[in-house]
Amino acid sequence: MKAFFAGVLAVCLAACASAPVQKLEKQFSLPAVSNTRQVKVAVFRACARLGWECVSVTDSSAEANFFQNGRQVWADIAYSPRSYTISYKHSTGLNYTAGRQSSISPLYMRWIKRLSVQIDRELQKINRAGNATSAQGV
Repeated sequence: MKAFFAGVLAVCLAACASAPVQKLEKQFSLPAVSNTRQVKVAVFRACARLGWECVSVTDSSAEANFFQNGRQVWADIAYSPRSYTISYKHSTGLNYTAGRQSSISPLYMRWIKRLSVQIDRELQKINRAGNATSAQGV
């Protein structure tokens, strides 16, 4: 029983700890992904699959927000045909501390890394579909 409570305490402390706020930048080179619209589709599909709400801000950027267990984060996502960037915008319940050494709950980085992995998967799907179409035209 003590081991169980020690485990629960460790998880709670890890969730309460803070980590640096990081911008996640990703470069990619996929032959069939050739325009911003395709990357936008990948971003929106990834958000939808993971429960993020996403709205367009411009032709090459969006704002996404994720809510879980009373915690919420908003992120700006900028994208081009060869890259995307996920940047912190605002949060509640994640112990954000602003400043030169801004910090936030490690949940933030876990959530945006998971979002990035899903965006990559969606980009790969678009790339495979585009390559299949190109191969049929040969």
